[in-house]
Amino acid sequence: MPDWPAPAGVRAVCTTRSGGFSALPYDSLNLGLHVGDDAGNVARNRAVLHAATGIRPVFLNQVHGTQMLELAASTLTRK
Repeated sequence: MPDWPAPAGVRAVCTTRSGGFSALPYDSLNLGLHVGDDAGNVARNRAVLHAATGIRPVFLNQVHGTQMLELAASTLTRK
């Protein structure tokens, strides 16, 4: 459980890079599409995470700036 004032329903998880399908240099459980890994491997890796947690995580591309992005409820229900 996060140790910060998160809204109800917000959860956090940390992963390692073991147990996935990506080849070097992304090996093996790479979850990011923005680094040049094969998109099919990333999709398979994300499916591993989904199966392990029982939830479908939402992935964002992190940037450092002052703009905010609101996560819509429709984002959480898309397959």
